[in-house]
Amino acid sequence: MKKSKLTLGLVTSFIGALALSACNSTAAVTTSDKSIVDFIGYNSEEEKIEIDIDKFYSEYGDSSESTTLFYNAVLEALIRYEYEPLSSRAGSNLKPYATLVKEAEDKVNAQKQVATDNQKSNGTKTWDEEWEKILDSYDCEDEKDLKEHFLYELEKEAITDGYFKDNESSLKDQYIGIDKDWKPVDTSSGEFAPVFPYHILHVLVKLNADATDYSRASITSAEAEKLWNVVRKLIDATYSFEEVAYKESEDSSNTAYGDVGIMSTQTSFYNEFKLGIYAYDALLSGRNTQTADTEAIYKAFGVDDQSTIVTETKLGTDNKAVETKERVTDLVTEEMVKDVKTAITGYGDTATEFTGIPTVPYDVFRKIGEYKDAEKIGTFEPEAGSVAYPRNVLFNQFLNFRSPFVITNEDITMSESQDKVTVTEHDFETGDLKIKNNNFVQDAVPSLTGKSVLTDGEGSVIIGVRSTAGIHFMVMRKSIFYQTNFNTVSSFGDKKSDVTLQDYYTTEIPGADNYPTESYINMTKSDDPSYYTNRANTIKNKLKGQDTSDVFDAAYDYRIYQMLLKELVDNNQITFFDKDEDGHSVIAENIEKKIQLLRESKFLSNIESINGSWEDYLIQLRDQNDKRAYKGMLSTGCVFRWNRGNAADKAAFEKGGECYVK
Repeated sequence: MKKSKLTLGLVTSFIGALALSACNSTAAVTTSDKSIVDFIGYNSEEEKIEIDIDKFYSEYGDSSESTTLFYNAVLEALIRYEYEPLSSRAGSNLKPYATLVKEAEDKVNAQKQVATDNQKSNGTKTWDEEWEKILDSYDCEDEKDLKEHFLYELEKEAITDGYFKDNESSLKDQYIGIDKDWKPVDTSSGEFAPVFPYHILHVLVKLNADATDYSRASITSAEAEKLWNVVRKLIDATYSFEEVAYKESEDSSNTAYGDVGIMSTQTSFYNEFKLGIYAYDALLSGRNTQTADTEAIYKAFGVDDQSTIVTETKLGTDNKAVETKERVTDLVTEEMVKDVKTAITGYGDTATEFTGIPTVPYDVFRKIGEYKDAEKIGTFEPEAGSVAYPRNVLFNQFLNFRSPFVITNEDITMSESQDKVTVTEHDFETGDLKIKNNNFVQDAVPSLTGKSVLTDGEGSVIIGVRSTAGIHFMVMRKSIFYQTNFNTVSSFGDKKSDVTLQDYYTTEIPGADNYPTESYINMTKSDDPSYYTNRANTIKNKLKGQDTSDVFDAAYDYRIYQMLLKELVDNNQITFFDKDEDGHSVIAENIEKKIQLLRESKFLSNIESINGSWEDYLIQLRDQNDKRAYKGMLSTGCVFRWNRGNAADKAAFEKGGECYVK
């Protein structure tokens, strides 16, 4: 460390940590009345850390920043002090200290080579100039300091990995939120906030239709053809979902056979995509009931009774505001089903039984595809233009909304004598669309008693949703709720019901001793070993807090601090000298408070984040439904009128007719 940059009277073991990104140096044995911490060494020698408390607090004060600096300093000292003896213990999974020293030396030599290369490429007169630049970039004084910097980095990485290996099982339970007995993990301590991961595959059909026009959007002939082509293949059991995704999905996930990875409450996906999955699984499928076992999961999804928003404010008798609150997900569910009552009804019927999940007959996609080029009735061109094309009438009625839906094996028809649209089950044995080996499964969605819905061939229900990007056809390869509250899980379509989530989200790779026979990466088609390694590392990074997309423990480093500190405390090898009048170390207690506050804050922010997403989703659904209600759509009956094309039906598209729109 360049001594000119010091602002505090610290010994070298604190310098790097207090300067955060600065270079680290070895600890020194000192004696001083201002020593704040004593380590009693394994060789019974005392190693004191000297710090000028008065100077420190005059610079930083008794603040969160000062606590952070103290914490970083103590953590560095703990790691530097304890790594060598811990790695020497029998059965230790830490790299030998000598190995890390060699790796640090290799890193220094690599930087020397960089200096040599830079001298040549930059035309620098002397090598020392380039070497000085490198030392400056690490804020180090000399080669020795740089080696110590790299050594500390390697020690911290190794000890973090060692902690992960020793605690992987409990970390995985905490991340998932469910233990091996399918019980919610206790989060009452507020030390972590599970993110309840799902493993999702999807097929995306991109649409260029106006994403904000919920009632009169237009899709192209090619998009119409694509929609039917994808659904037809999803129906046909000779194709796997992965195969359809590989050939048809119009996003980068196609090369991964539709695998979009691990999605959690913290993943930045479209709300209608992410929350559509949670809404289906937790609210709309009918697979779950509010029991003690699932209460914690519902709470994490933001669907407990406390997850409310203000829906009305009035003045009470005492002239004080009285707020009416409702559960946000109840309101979301209410908005989700409005379109179910719009798409089929309005043609003679006035009521539709609430089924819990919007349904779209497969025949909608079929007709969208079959009528993809229907843009004239004979020579007659409707004044409404593209909004009256059959493909767009069906798209707007059945697909142009942000609610999750499932696809049923039903035809939509309208008789000549009655201008009323009806829905009937299609017989794939004898009907005109003969796909005998199909993926429709009866009662796959418990709330749709007696109905057959489209699955992926492995029994997982295909969930559709419209987003800004287009139409997604999604499957959950693994769901928390599949293993909750049901003894005969396989009857609901999960063929991996005997596999724990912990095994499904394995961090092992094929060929490893601990690799489970069933895991979430077994469905992959890749022959590239790195693919499996990358997938396993994805889970490790999430568990270790290195994936910022869904960190469940922002205080992961504090786990290391507490583990190392406990080791010394238990062996009476550490003493804090900054005692208050009650005999407690102010620094140590401040650090502990900081840890707890950070964890509680992260726990609450995770819950607030998911609740905020539900509120945003509610706003989107309300906006959608308001526009669909007040900006009239053509009825599904207009599709049949167009197709029949007789004089009376043509008249319906003229001014004043049922299918006339400006």
